Amino acid sequence: MLKQPIGSEPDQAKYTTQRPQLSPELSNPEVRNLVWGGRKSTHVVEGYFVCRRLRYNSQYRGIPAGSAAITSLGAASNGVIYGGTTGEQAWVLAFNPTPPFDTVSPVVELPGETSISRSLVVLKSGDVIVGTRWRDADAPKEWKGGALYRVKGSPFWADAVQEWPRGRGEFEQLAVPVAGEGIAALAFDEGRRRLYGVTDRTGQFFYYDIDSGKLQKRGNVCPAWHHSENLLITPEGIVLTTAIGGRIVRFDPEVDKLEVLESQVPTNPGRGVYARIDSHVYEPLSGLFYIGDKADGMLYTLDPRTLQTRVIGKPSDRIRIRALAAAKDGRIFGMAGGDGDIGQMFIYDPYKAGGELRNLGIPLTAVEERRYGFEYTAACTGPQGQIYFGENEREGKLWIYFPSYMSPTQMPAKTGPQAGEESGWMP
Repeated sequence: MLKQPIGSEPDQAKYTTQRPQLSPELSNPEVRNLVWGGRKSTHVVEGYFVCRRLRYNSQYRGIPAGSAAITSLGAASNGVIYGGTTGEQAWVLAFNPTPPFDTVSPVVELPGETSISRSLVVLKSGDVIVGTRWRDADAPKEWKGGALYRVKGSPFWADAVQEWPRGRGEFEQLAVPVAGEGIAALAFDEGRRRLYGVTDRTGQFFYYDIDSGKLQKRGNVCPAWHHSENLLITPEGIVLTTAIGGRIVRFDPEVDKLEVLESQVPTNPGRGVYARIDSHVYEPLSGLFYIGDKADGMLYTLDPRTLQTRVIGKPSDRIRIRALAAAKDGRIFGMAGGDGDIGQMFIYDPYKAGGELRNLGIPLTAVEERRYGFEYTAACTGPQGQIYFGENEREGKLWIYFPSYMSPTQMPAKTGPQAGEESGWMP
């Protein structure tokens, strides 16, 4: 092992003359293939990435550095992708993938707010609801607490043929659910027109009726305040999360009851105290939730009807799975990596024999700029099958992944509760 004294310049010759001896057989293609397993690259080479800066174009001011970490994403039915940021100032942004736009535009800046994390939902009406929290643990005394905001307005003119200025959105504050506490996660029940949320410090569970404006609180999801900062909502409107020890917490709107169940999510022995849901996505073809674990970086499924779980595997050596998204054909894509780690993308293909979990490599994009992917905290799938990842960086970008799809003749039969419905998958 080479040792370099602190404060001295390295001798470049040492790194060429004292490195381990390599076999001359490595020049043999067959031997090289044996060593590297035929892998083409360290980077993701299945499908491809592009990224978009958080500004309309060079003529207009975008979201400034220091406020551009994307920590929430959601897709509207018309294809527009909305996001929320964390930093010195919280912003709501929008990406329109259709011509003549293919660009990100700031929608609103929320004065006095610093973070929108896992707390953005898009209504069928096109309105966006976000919940805020403070970006770190030391909120100033003048901050009243995380609030719910309704954001309206389109940042894009539908008939634009040139790069004219856009309209900006409007926002209104709906409520501050718990004074002094931020909103850690939101979920929306479109049928009941009800917004569910959980706070970041003591885990207060609440719901807000969109039409009446009434706010109801239903207590703590975890008596030890050690809860997941994710809310899972089923097509029937049942809300799930976890408490300490990986215990499943369920809210049933039919009986209006929040309860901690005996059922638990998977954990390694002795790691139950660290078990939290780090990311999740509902996959409608199978009717399952796919969940990324925050304790040990495991990927597992949760059946919302039976509460049964099944561990799929560990896609990387990291202890976190930060973002998950479901492709239109039922495959699952995700990003693993801890704070400061370079990202590792993976895929779970349930249609391969027994299911196949593979690490695809390090994200790299050369369009719109050459950039390596490190931290991601949010993901969603667009109506046409693109998968969006929010980069949680000081100068974050919106990453767009175009997966390689199977042809319609290769698509397997649907197996989930919605097997008789159209999936909306577009080849």
